[in-house]
Amino acid sequence: MKLVVACEDTGAIKVVTALHGTDTSKPADDASPAQAVSITTHAEGNTRRSKVLQLVHSKHTGNIIVSRLNGAVEVYDTSKLEPAAEPLKDGAEKNDNSSGTIDLLQLVQENKSLIPPFENKDSEIFIDLLLDDSGRVIVATNKGSVFIWASEDKISNEPLKFTLPLDANESIESLQIHPGKENVEYIAYGGKETDLRVVKLPSLEKTKKRKNQPEVIFKAKNLSNSRLELRVPIHIKKILFDQTSSPDHLKIYTFTQWGDMRFYDSALGRKPRSSVLVLPKKASIINAIWLDSNLVLCDNTGVVVKVDPSTGSLMSKFKGHIGTTHALDNFQNSILATTGSDRYVRAYDNETRECIIKVFVGTQSNAIAIIEDIESWKGKRQHKHTSGVSGEERMSGAGNGEKREEEEESSDEEELWNKLESNITQRRKRRRLALV
Repeated sequence: MKLVVACEDTGAIKVVTALHGTDTSKPADDASPAQAVSITTHAEGNTRRSKVLQLVHSKHTGNIIVSRLNGAVEVYDTSKLEPAAEPLKDGAEKNDNSSGTIDLLQLVQENKSLIPPFENKDSEIFIDLLLDDSGRVIVATNKGSVFIWASEDKISNEPLKFTLPLDANESIESLQIHPGKENVEYIAYGGKETDLRVVKLPSLEKTKKRKNQPEVIFKAKNLSNSRLELRVPIHIKKILFDQTSSPDHLKIYTFTQWGDMRFYDSALGRKPRSSVLVLPKKASIINAIWLDSNLVLCDNTGVVVKVDPSTGSLMSKFKGHIGTTHALDNFQNSILATTGSDRYVRAYDNETRECIIKVFVGTQSNAIAIIEDIESWKGKRQHKHTSGVSGEERMSGAGNGEKREEEEESSDEEELWNKLESNITQRRKRRRLALV
């Protein structure tokens, strides 16, 4: 499997190639030898001041598109990325003529300084980078600026620019394009104290004349006050359109700073039809994506869960994460990729929730995309399930697998955090003695 990861610490981009079953967190032994892992670093000339904010994989061309903190948007060509060489078997001789893995992530398009340089907390910054179903590239900022290119091969050209309707002192933290080639002109957005709105972009002919701006077609209302007559706070972190939504009948999910999932139905009014606490302890929802017909959410406490969109109830967990999980990626509704502050890249099987890849990349990462699945994991899974094992045995095996997962969770990661907590406790005791 080949994954592209954006490094938060250095501003570089890493390409990780690993075989299914790879786990670099465990020492290899004779019984389970280490799988081949290739990690190459690209765009090394960047720093934290030009770190990657968003990263998307184009289904149209296979390219990687990134937006950076310094206001640049870049397109990288992945056509020269070749699969990693397979590990040598016992007794096999190495071919001196083979060049091994060739990883070239070439910068092919770039547009610099779309927004002023980031200098303080009030600076303009990119909050979303999207590819719509017609192949257009859309970049939005927290100040409501939206830049649109007709295709990724025209990034170096001047983009069309719109300004989203915002009241004074409002800002946005999430933007989403309506799915469907015929509906790409509908955009939803929201943020801190900026409730959900949906606008329709003007037609291309009027856009060229630069006379018209987006028109608001739906503006949500907040929930009713609490029992103590206190206003319910608004802080939208992520927006997703329902898979059955249409411009005439909008169905939208929003995910908040307080761990709530709210569902809006334009045919039934402007207020949320439901508001469900989907994460424990009201943790902040960092990201949310569709995985098949279900939702996958992550927060800043290491929780990655699958949620039923109709009820908001928890269906299952993807275990093993520590700290903030920044990015999620869905590969053909069969594999879920994650990365975050614990410096690991993980890939999970959607059906069994088994962690099929776990690779230490050495730096915090805030974006991820699977660009290729070298092996057919789906075929391997079907072969595994049809190799003469009965359904009851598979269920018992799954139960044992969950037990093993729980045992593994209380091993390396918990030992590390226990050591950190003990060190903090010792420091506090020393401070108290010093004060006495």
